[in-house]
Amino acid sequence: MSTPATFRRLSIGALVVAIAVATAVFVYFPIDLSRDWILALVTLLGLAILSAYLALTVTPGGASTAVDFLAHLAAIILLGPSGAVLLAIIQQLIIEFGFLKKPALRATFNLAQVVTASAIGGVAYHAFGGSPSLELLQFRQSFPPFIIAVLAYWTTNGVAVSWALSTLERRRPLEVWGQVIGVIIVFDIAMSTLSYLIALMYVMYGPISLLAAIVPMIGLRYSYGVNIQLQQLNQDLLRVLIKTLEARDKYTSGHSERVSQRSRLIATQLGLAGRKIRSIEAGALLHDIGKIDLAYGEILRQAGPLTPEQRELIRAHPDKGVEIVSSVRSLDPQILDCIRHHHEWFDGTGYPTGLSGENIPIGARIIMISDSVDAMMTDRPYRKALSLDEVKKELLRNSGTQFDPLVVEAALDAGVLDHA
Repeated sequence: MSTPATFRRLSIGALVVAIAVATAVFVYFPIDLSRDWILALVTLLGLAILSAYLALTVTPGGASTAVDFLAHLAAIILLGPSGAVLLAIIQQLIIEFGFLKKPALRATFNLAQVVTASAIGGVAYHAFGGSPSLELLQFRQSFPPFIIAVLAYWTTNGVAVSWALSTLERRRPLEVWGQVIGVIIVFDIAMSTLSYLIALMYVMYGPISLLAAIVPMIGLRYSYGVNIQLQQLNQDLLRVLIKTLEARDKYTSGHSERVSQRSRLIATQLGLAGRKIRSIEAGALLHDIGKIDLAYGEILRQAGPLTPEQRELIRAHPDKGVEIVSSVRSLDPQILDCIRHHHEWFDGTGYPTGLSGENIPIGARIIMISDSVDAMMTDRPYRKALSLDEVKKELLRNSGTQFDPLVVEAALDAGVLDHA
C-alpha cells in the first residue's frame, strides 16, 4: 500500500487541478440564478444524493461505483458546465464530508475527481455545439454533443481513479485501468444514455417526473451488485479449490497464488492488454488444477525419481485440468490455453502437444517461467530452495530452450525474483 504522504500529495494535487478547472468554468460560463435554473439544480442534487447511497465497493483498494453520474450528466445538458460543477461540489461536500464522513484525504480526492470530470464533460458538451437549456425546442439538437460529453466525463473519471488506485496499491495506472476501471466504465458509458432520458423527462414534465428515474437507478445498482457478487464468488470458489489442492502438500502451499501474482507482473511488463492480463492471471491460478486427482498426491511428495508410469501421469495433468474447468461456460478460452500449454518448451520439447516458439500461447509462456521460478525458490522433497542468483542463472541458461527469451527478460525487469 502507498504511504500516507504519497496519497496526501495525490489528493492535494487533484484538488488543485479541480479548483483551477472549476474556477475557469465559473468565469467562462456564469451561473444562471433564475428560478427555473435553481429548481433544476435542487432537483438534480436530490437525485444525485439519493444515488450516492446506492454506491457499491468494487475493488480491494476501496473504489466504489454509484449511479450519481446520471444526475451529473443530466446537469450538463440542463444547466451547462457551471451547473454541473456546482452540483458536483455541493453533492460531494454533503456526501463525502457529511453523511459518509470518509477520511479527509479520500473525500478530498473523490470531490476533486467528480468536479474535474463534470467540468471537462460540460466544456466538451459546449465545445461540440451543445447548448444548456430547459426548453424542449433547443433540446433536440443536444444528443451528439452529449455523447462527446459522456466520453470526456468517463475518460477523466477513469484516469483519475486509475491514478489513485495505482498509488494506493503500487500498481501501474494502465494495469488498474485494464483490470478494473476499464471494465466498469464500459458499462457506465452504456448506461449514461439514461441521463439524456432524465433530462428530457425534466424538460417535458418537470421535477416530479424524476421520481420515475429512481426505478432505473435502483435497477442499475442491482445489476452492478449481482455482477460484482458473482465475480467475487467465482474468484473465491477458485481460490478455495486451489487451497484444497495445495493443502495436501506443505511444499506447494501458496504456490498457485504466487505463480498468479508473478504472471501478472510479467504480463504487465510486456504491455499486454488488460483482458489478456486477467486471463493469464486466472490461468496461472488454475494451472495445476489437474493435480487435484488423488493419484498425484503420492507423486508430488515423492523424494526419489519417478517411474515411467508416474512421468506419463504427470504429463497428463494439463489436459486433466482443462477437462475439469472447461465445463465453466463463462471461462475465457485463453484461460484454457494457459492451463493446457504451460509445460510447453520454447524449443518444442515440452508437453502435452510439443508446441514451440510463438505457437505457444503467450500466457502459457509466462506461466512456464512463473511456475519454474516459484518451484526453484521453494523447498521441495527432493532438494532445498535455490538462491536468487542460482534462479537467475537457471533462467538465463534455459532461455531459448525451455523459456521464451523475451519473457525471461520481462520477468527479470518486472522483479519476479523479488516476490517470495
